[in-house]
Amino acid sequence: MKRGFSLIELLVVVAIIAILVGVATPYYSDYVRESKRAKALQDLDVLKQAVVLFNSQEDLPYLGLIASTSPYLPILGENDFNGLMGRYLTYIPVDPWGKNYKLDPYACFVYSEGPSAAESDDIRDYYVKDLALVRIEWEDLDNNREMSDKDLLYFHFNKSVFVDGGISPTHFDIFENNQIASSDVILNFAFAAPAGYTNISATETVLVCDISGVPTAKIGVHSLSFKEQVSILQNYQEVSYDRDLSSTNNIITRITKVQPANTVPLRYAIRTNPIKVTPKNR
Repeated sequence: MKRGFSLIELLVVVAIIAILVGVATPYYSDYVRESKRAKALQDLDVLKQAVVLFNSQEDLPYLGLIASTSPYLPILGENDFNGLMGRYLTYIPVDPWGKNYKLDPYACFVYSEGPSAAESDDIRDYYVKDLALVRIEWEDLDNNREMSDKDLLYFHFNKSVFVDGGISPTHFDIFENNQIASSDVILNFAFAAPAGYTNISATETVLVCDISGVPTAKIGVHSLSFKEQVSILQNYQEVSYDRDLSSTNNIITRITKVQPANTVPLRYAIRTNPIKVTPKNR
């Protein structure tokens, strides 16, 4: 004669199963969360590489789809990568939470909004990681073949930048033969902000300065590099696209600040190797 389970035995088994489920659930939730994050990073890497390939082959930055009517601004929304389809992308993935991936062409990253609308959940992958000065060009307006009063200097950055207080000669060390030049080598210039240039409209990557006085720095001889002072580097701030405030008629940018003080920019320029001042191609 077969003996069945008693009620107490069944309750013990149920209790053991409940305990095991309770212990295993957090680990499973962590596994699911990390699996989704890994999938998002894999997709973002594909999108990032497509943007990098476009930028290198087209020789201009990918900004997403461009509006067909004035003022012909980027249309950033749910179809940021449609302009890459065909030549640079064979398909556009959807993130593990069922949302479209997004592009920020000013701070230069692709991202997923993650499981919630909170920005703290965003998963980013930068295709241009650090804000840096990459080229300095001189325009010889008076055709005297030397830097002189009222000539122009063009400071090229690798992505959009807001300069808090303007570019100043005091921000740079001048180098000659990879050594800091003597104090009698000078390069004076003045920065005039473009019309409407503020931290909420800073989409420029090239900033122009007027040379003033009679500089003694020489083209092809002297190089410039930011001084290795955080207080100077923090003047050159990364801007990102403000998706909530922007529209097809108006691009709004913003600067992410360190919390809770909210006074210091979270991302700002880095010091690079000295960059030679070169003649501007006309």
